Amino acid sequence: MTLITSLALLAAGAVQAVAVAWPGPALPGLASGQPLAWLQVLAMALAFVLLRQAPSALGAAWRTAVFASAWLAGTFWWLWVSMHTYGGLPAGLAVLAVLALALALAGYYALAGALAWAWRHRPPWQQVLAWAALWTLAELARGSWFTGFPWGAVGYAQVDALAWLAPWVGVYGMGGVAAAMS
Repeated sequence: MTLITSLALLAAGAVQAVAVAWPGPALPGLASGQPLAWLQVLAMALAFVLLRQAPSALGAAWRTAVFASAWLAGTFWWLWVSMHTYGGLPAGLAVLAVLALALALAGYYALAGALAWAWRHRPPWQQVLAWAALWTLAELARGSWFTGFPWGAVGYAQVDALAWLAPWVGVYGMGGVAAAMS
């Protein structure tokens, strides 16, 4: 994987984290603390395009893991505050702990990326359905298996845009729709 691809995936992951709740000041079209559904879909679309260009399933898994690690670390950065400020863990160890958790949880998405890569030669509608289904399964696994740590699910960025769908499919279904839109 090239440096440019790595940086693009890291940036897309950071953008996906920001899309859950805009951290900056209010600007035209950007309300502070509000989700940005369109930005989240754009970030995930870039990640999907880059994983499809991987030379192998392992390369696709790695690319998806880089994207997911940046997104997850950017979403639950607050754990650093909990561990360092209130738990007394040295700052460097708290950073490593947050990164280790992000990397471990990115494994679910890496598997989804590798499986989605296998569908890259299928018709577009099959690729869309496979990507949405695999992403949703990764989200469900992250939220319930082993760690049960659902913080920052993709569907949270869609809370306003897909509110009408929430009663029927919940946050994971909204994340699946967002993956399909990407």
